[in-house]
Amino acid sequence: MSILERSHLAIIQEVAREGSLTAAGARLNLTQPALSHSIRKLETQLGVKIWRREGRSLVLTQAGEWLLSLANRLLPQFTLAEDRLEQFAHGERGTLRIGMECHPCYQWLLKVVSPYLERWPKVDVDVRQKFQFGGIGALFSNEIDILVTPDPLYKPGLKFTPVFDYELVLVVGPQHPLRDARYVLPDQLIGETLITYPVPPERLDIYTQFLQPAGIGPRQQKQIETTDIMLVMVSHGRGVAALPRWLVKEYASRFELYPIRLGINGIAKQIFLGYREIDEEIQYLDDFIEFAGMD
Repeated sequence: MSILERSHLAIIQEVAREGSLTAAGARLNLTQPALSHSIRKLETQLGVKIWRREGRSLVLTQAGEWLLSLANRLLPQFTLAEDRLEQFAHGERGTLRIGMECHPCYQWLLKVVSPYLERWPKVDVDVRQKFQFGGIGALFSNEIDILVTPDPLYKPGLKFTPVFDYELVLVVGPQHPLRDARYVLPDQLIGETLITYPVPPERLDIYTQFLQPAGIGPRQQKQIETTDIMLVMVSHGRGVAALPRWLVKEYASRFELYPIRLGINGIAKQIFLGYREIDEEIQYLDDFIEFAGMD
């Protein structure tokens, strides 16, 4: 059983500050006899004297001075911890850990995070891309708090909120023979170099929703980590890519790019934010979802 408690440190600090048991007792809402009893009991349990009497005054012993130094360091930390926990309880402070399963969504995320941080100055944002057990596993293992994904996997305990719609399109450069086509069919990509993010084909919509159902694959797949380099390659005729139409529009002033519908009807997608049901009442998390839906 612990002998030294927070209340003991508070007593030592107040007696040293006030210089008398009566004044310290008033500050601690204790009577003078009760305070004297607490002091004697603590000294008995510790086996060391904390104060000695000099006339009508109490003077700290060497052990008492050490405990006072400890109290002066620890008590403010207790107060700070309680304040922080209260802020956590009311959703006023924390770190929002965002997991990304959507490479092109970084540009969109920047537009959401900037005003969000202004509104929540005591909340930090941490963005993560790699997870030990995938995005859904990262939610369940508390590695992240929100998952940005175009492919929600509904599981008990998780919720997914759609935040915006987009169309996946084929992107080609100015010299590409398909640049003026209204739409492209799967067999037209047989001889192409398809530039993608470093994601397995089974998680790329251009494969799962367009090429594979037709039993077709591109001549080559080239993986590139960053959107800027990918679009430089496309604009210089080194390959084609499948990206959201909104992203192509954002880069239109920097690169000459031509978006083409995938198939006659196109490929419609949504971006979802996934989160744990038990976290729904966290105000700063709920507010981020609202911010994302407004963008």
